[in-house]
Amino acid sequence: MASIREVARLAKVAPSTVSRALNDSGYVAEETREKIKAAVAELDYVPNQWIRNLYRQSTGIIGVIAPGLIHPFFSSLWNHLELELRKFGYNMMLCSTGGEIQREREYLDTLERNLFDGVIVGTASLPDESYTKLKKPIVFLDRIIPGIPVVSSNHQQGGELAARKLIESGCRKVLYTRGDRTYRLPSHEGNDAFDHYLREHGVQTITKEISWEDTTDFARCFKITKSLLAKNMDIDGILASDLQASAFLKAAKSLGISVPDKLKIIAYDGTFVTDFNSTSLTAIVQDVHQLAKQTVSVLLKLINDKPLNEERIQIGVTLQQGETTP
Repeated sequence: MASIREVARLAKVAPSTVSRALNDSGYVAEETREKIKAAVAELDYVPNQWIRNLYRQSTGIIGVIAPGLIHPFFSSLWNHLELELRKFGYNMMLCSTGGEIQREREYLDTLERNLFDGVIVGTASLPDESYTKLKKPIVFLDRIIPGIPVVSSNHQQGGELAARKLIESGCRKVLYTRGDRTYRLPSHEGNDAFDHYLREHGVQTITKEISWEDTTDFARCFKITKSLLAKNMDIDGILASDLQASAFLKAAKSLGISVPDKLKIIAYDGTFVTDFNSTSLTAIVQDVHQLAKQTVSVLLKLINDKPLNEERIQIGVTLQQGETTP
């Protein structure tokens, strides 16, 4: 592979002149610029951006720590994050923990070794101090730790929207699913708002905790949801993530439960999964495009030592009418 000195020799200029021309970092006469361009083409010279970034103490890489790759909401968000980061010249490295704490710790160690310019955390299973001690730019998507910015949907708004819709649909006994509550997550605020709003209006609620593994595998989802419905045949409303809601819809049909006449279902996330069945799901839609845009904006401010106006940013959600509620 040709070097910058070989380019300079062929163009009959100093290596520093080649560097200025390639980086557009200073004046270079147009005639000289053309000679350098011809030399680059003849030698097939490719500037090593990674090495150049190392001299600037930058890699041009943003790590995204993901709980998994196939969850409908997160897979959509990863796609939007990559597109947004590329607008600013950054490459994204997706780091899937698979729910393993040790893998998450290893990715954080990689951040400390300067291999990432910053990290976006989509899953956080370690104690608070594992993140607060880091001296690198970091943004959370679904974990609240004082001192670290978090970008999330307004889940309180989402919970209330879903509760209001089920009440308007005549529901009196509602089942909803939620994740583990070991740590403080923005999504918990949605669960709490949903439950509080329903109870405040005299609606009975049933809560079912679902593990991460059971939210990404449709076969497992279907087995769980069918069992839940069989044990709670008197419920008339359900709120669950997209994949779970789809499984509930299939389970209801297999048990002869009419949707939405007898059972109303609302999905939470509003991804492509809501249109997988012949019956479209009513859904609370998270705006993945805005989530990605705001997350990257916050991270770039941290990387460039610019002040943040607020530590917590919430993106509004909307209700998408489907065929599983009247």
